[in-house]
Amino acid sequence: MRDYADIVNRLNDLDLPLDLIGTIHDYPIYQICLESSASAPKNILITGGVHGDEPAGVEAVLQFLARDNTELLKQFTFVVIPCVNPYGYVHDIRENSDGVDINRSFETEEVSEVAIVKEALGQTQFSLAIDFHEDYEATGFYLYEGKRDEQYVGAEIANVVKSIGPIDAEDSGEDAPDIAQGVYKVATEWGTQGLAPYLLHFHSEHVIITETPTVWSLEQRAALHLGVLDTALKYH
Repeated sequence: MRDYADIVNRLNDLDLPLDLIGTIHDYPIYQICLESSASAPKNILITGGVHGDEPAGVEAVLQFLARDNTELLKQFTFVVIPCVNPYGYVHDIRENSDGVDINRSFETEEVSEVAIVKEALGQTQFSLAIDFHEDYEATGFYLYEGKRDEQYVGAEIANVVKSIGPIDAEDSGEDAPDIAQGVYKVATEWGTQGLAPYLLHFHSEHVIITETPTVWSLEQRAALHLGVLDTALKYH
């Protein structure tokens, strides 16, 4: 079992405004809003820990919050949910305490974690939403991308961040047509069950799912996630 208190302590040590948006089995779910004194015109959403057995996304979010984002805050406001599925994170399982895959449940209001995220987002619109994941079977990274204007930038992003680690050589999605090597579309066939397609439909012009291979070190996986984020922001 992982210690969720470590996440809470790291967040508290950052001295950032923590908004408690819900509690699951006594585990708090926090949202952090980073904004400068000047109103930044573009909202960016960052999420991690939707699948509890994928800790690299949570680590990437914590590292993002801990670093100096002064220059980025001149252009963007960030809404950050570090760990959507704290029960799964603590118990090292993909699903929540009810055995439900949260990332297949955004078409319902009956899953607690989904209801918490939806209420927290309200009617906020984002220029970019990025959801950090990892893959136990992959040997390299890959991305899913959705863009309302279909002007995809995933190929350019993948080309930049492959310096951190290689693109996965295997086909990584049966239902997701290729955009480029290691880059797949967020397919319309997915509906709005997953967080990213839900956000694309209701909240965001552009969504990215990053998938890093669990065989990499935690630090390398987190670096890849943040590399994708920083590269994607250059297109916004």
